[in-house]
Amino acid sequence: MDATAATSQPVFSPFLFWDSDLEKLDFQRDHNKVIRRVFELGLIEDVTEALWYYSREQLVEALTTAPYLEQNAILLASALFHLKLEDFKCSTSKQYHPLF
Repeated sequence: MDATAATSQPVFSPFLFWDSDLEKLDFQRDHNKVIRRVFELGLIEDVTEALWYYSREQLVEALTTAPYLEQNAILLASALFHLKLEDFKCSTSKQYHPLF
């Protein structure tokens, strides 16, 4: 990340963080939450913004270590970063209490 990126904040669709106070959201400290939310619910513009703002390592780590991700987020991350489905923690662990 260059000096300009370090001082500016990413601009995501407002609906992504409807449940959070954006004034208190720290995009670096809360990067796991932000990255996962963007990949699960964001528009392609939001994903592009995340790709610009966060390093590849931050993105891959946040997505592959998530305890749960929607299937669309797993497939998108897999395609973007050339990952196998087995690389995602959430695709290799079983849900303890099945919903059905």
